[in-house]
Amino acid sequence: MLILIAILGAAMTQDDEARQKALAAPFEAMEKAIQDKDEAGFKARWHAVGFEKNLVGGSGLAGKEVFEQGSRKKWFLKPDLAQAKLLGEGAAVIVPCQIWAWEKARAVDKVDLLLVKEKDAYVVLGGGEKRPQVDALATRWLNKEPLDPPKE
Repeated sequence: MLILIAILGAAMTQDDEARQKALAAPFEAMEKAIQDKDEAGFKARWHAVGFEKNLVGGSGLAGKEVFEQGSRKKWFLKPDLAQAKLLGEGAAVIVPCQIWAWEKARAVDKVDLLLVKEKDAYVVLGGGEKRPQVDALATRWLNKEPLDPPKE
């Protein structure tokens, strides 16, 4: 029995490590793409609808706006993966992020991003400054409801 518990514990640790790597990958790619002003590379880490359209509501931006602002103002999304909240058995994850200004070497704001599983990787569906709006988008995604936010 102890051997089985040890094996299950090791498997869970490997799953957690794999998930951490899978969650870190889009952020690493987006940081590089913003710094290199590579819109195609940035766009590849976003869900197609969320890149073109703000799905969160008043506190959010479409992915293309995030790219434009980040590359112009020299900031990127720095995730706090330890605080990530798994939803729907890992089908979606909300990740708190700092807006990190690399020339100032400090955070200038914070947002929450919703990443969703697409094939074997996570992509950003949307994000915003108001967590309840990001939570609502996650609920719409998981319930397969229309993604547009309610009118404010």
